[in-house]
Amino acid sequence: MDPFVPKGEPRPLSGQTCGYKPRTATADCGKPAAWHVMWDAQLDNSLTCDEHMNLIQQRWMYADRHPITADCTMPGALWVFVNDKCEVPTSTDSAARRAEMPVEVS
Repeated sequence: MDPFVPKGEPRPLSGQTCGYKPRTATADCGKPAAWHVMWDAQLDNSLTCDEHMNLIQQRWMYADRHPITADCTMPGALWVFVNDKCEVPTSTDSAARRAEMPVEVS
């Protein structure tokens, strides 16, 4: 089995719902998201529910994850590896001092 998740097309803005979609399905899971998953160094990321996070942990590799917060889908949010969360910076200086990467939820 390939340890890398098969990536689908970017999702239109869909709030904070699970984006898991098996190849045979016609729609995303759609349950409320519980986790924000960073797949790789290219910043590919997605939102997933608890059920599909369990599946992800069994099948695929990922770079990082954290529980979903309101900031995860906000424009300009940064992935804060040190604190395991996304955060909208309050100033350029504070954002530059932390280990962060800008992400766009797909």
